[in-house]
Amino acid sequence: MVSDMPELPFFPKYEVEYFYDNSLCIVWFESNFSQAYYNVHKTNRGSNACTLIAVLMAAKCHKFNLLVHYPFHCLNMSMIQLFAISMLEGNKIHESLKLKNQLKHINLNVPEAINFGGSDMDGIVEWKSEVFMQPLVTSLYENIKTNWRLWLGSDIQRENYTLYIILVADSRTVLFILQLKTESVALIDSHQHSGDKGGCMAITELAKMKFMCHWYSDMLYKFYRSTPQIYELSFLYFSSHFK
Repeated sequence: MVSDMPELPFFPKYEVEYFYDNSLCIVWFESNFSQAYYNVHKTNRGSNACTLIAVLMAAKCHKFNLLVHYPFHCLNMSMIQLFAISMLEGNKIHESLKLKNQLKHINLNVPEAINFGGSDMDGIVEWKSEVFMQPLVTSLYENIKTNWRLWLGSDIQRENYTLYIILVADSRTVLFILQLKTESVALIDSHQHSGDKGGCMAITELAKMKFMCHWYSDMLYKFYRSTPQIYELSFLYFSSHFK
């Protein structure tokens, strides 16, 4: 666990499922552990803070050098702790922006979320961003894979073993964490999914990322009847030259 962190309203209960011959680990959190409920008020207030939560989670993973473990390792409790803090802070910032009438739209885009994210955003760089007018179900993996390969061939990658990818589809934002050092990838989703399922995390090996992309697409349809035909990917890293 990460020390010197604020006290949490509660540490969430969770259940773990495995798919694709145990190569993809899915962690489902209790219903109260989602952006809609997990806030300082401890009430279901609804939330549109998902983009803020995603960039804050990326920043905290970088700050504390979080390692994404293979799905068959013990679940990293620090990842859950940072996820919880990111939801609390993201909801607090978003609520403050609403009260101050500073929101152009209820859902922030990635540059706006970075701008309002505070000191945690020090050193963050948006390497590239692209909108894909393609069915997510058939193209998400290929588009992530193509850009991951470009990243691996870039000079920037030599000093950054983690690439953070923010996916925005159907007004929902989630975070992918691609980590070369551990050869693993994680998906962080802060949304409520059903009456008994809150947020979730998915973890697999980089070599099996295709399974994760397929699972996410299936999950969108299962819980929201969503089949996105357009989506955005933003690729983020943290500059070691920031001062």
